[in-house]
Amino acid sequence: MNTNLREELKARKQAYVQDEIIAAAARLFAERGIRAVTIDDIASSLGYTKSVVYYYFKNKNQVLWEIFNRIHEAWWADMQAIMEEDTPPDRKLAALIRKHALNVMDRTEWTAIYFRDQSELTEAQQSTVAERKRDFDRNFRDTYAKGVATGLFKDIPPAIVTSGIIGMCNQAHVWFKPGKGLSAAEIADHFTEIALNGCHR
Repeated sequence: MNTNLREELKARKQAYVQDEIIAAAARLFAERGIRAVTIDDIASSLGYTKSVVYYYFKNKNQVLWEIFNRIHEAWWADMQAIMEEDTPPDRKLAALIRKHALNVMDRTEWTAIYFRDQSELTEAQQSTVAERKRDFDRNFRDTYAKGVATGLFKDIPPAIVTSGIIGMCNQAHVWFKPGKGLSAAEIADHFTEIALNGCHR
């Protein structure tokens, strides 16, 4: 086996273990609360020793921060892809609402951590998250403002409308249960219909 292949396989294995650790931590953080979970708990849930977890993460804060980073990266990539599409404001807003609702319901444990546990981060990390959330919200706000300017939407302050829409989507992680009642896709469609019916002139 040549050196490049060996290094590639090693990197893949490390990425796999790191993903396992983050997923296990997210599950435990969501179930018990971050302060009740130790590095030992995370390791034990995977059948590892805590030294394995410490090989990848120097402390629990680093694990938590990685969860926040991964959520942001996934959600931001989806929102930016929609923003780059050449579509009218009403279709763009509909796409933003539907995708965000689906993302919230796709990993409810991660979403719970993202909206509940920001205070557990360092001050610098909290500041970064607050700035990211403002940028995220701006996609919805700017889209709504364009819809108002083109006569598609009612002239309601964009910040109020978008705060309501995003809040509606965000709360889905509290009560959504996969396999019970409506599917995530059906709920996302209903959210989109509710929001656009209230926005359109």
